Amino acid sequence: MFFGPRGSIHTIVLVLVVLVGFGLALGWPQYKKHQTLSIAQNALDLGRALAFEEATYKAAHGTYTPDFAQLNLRLPCPVERSGDKIEMVCDHYVYRLEENGLLRVEHKGLPKWFELDLEKGSVDCSHEEGSIAGSHICANVDLTETVEK
Repeated sequence: MFFGPRGSIHTIVLVLVVLVGFGLALGWPQYKKHQTLSIAQNALDLGRALAFEEATYKAAHGTYTPDFAQLNLRLPCPVERSGDKIEMVCDHYVYRLEENGLLRVEHKGLPKWFELDLEKGSVDCSHEEGSIAGSHICANVDLTETVEK
């Protein structure tokens, strides 16, 4: 039956290829969405760890440091210095301490960022108006925990 003269084995292989193709076509966007959300959550978790270490540094030295290399934390990404700007540049996000104790975690490719206010102990997820990717990330990333002081 499977090896008959009409080529039914070819038909079965073709049907399997089509089914696998549909499965990949439907599953790939969901995988990429989950991957983007996971990366965003990891970026926020690293931002929280930086915020905690910044608060510890301020307690010891009286001020925050924009140079994350001075913190008591193993940094997963290199700290880059260009002029008076100091940033920690990771694969998907850039971390920088701005004025008034605002730690900004900005996505490289999407119009989305996290702001961790070190003085207030709050986290804000922002995105440009009309950004579907930014609003989706902000809606699904866990922002319930505030920055610990």
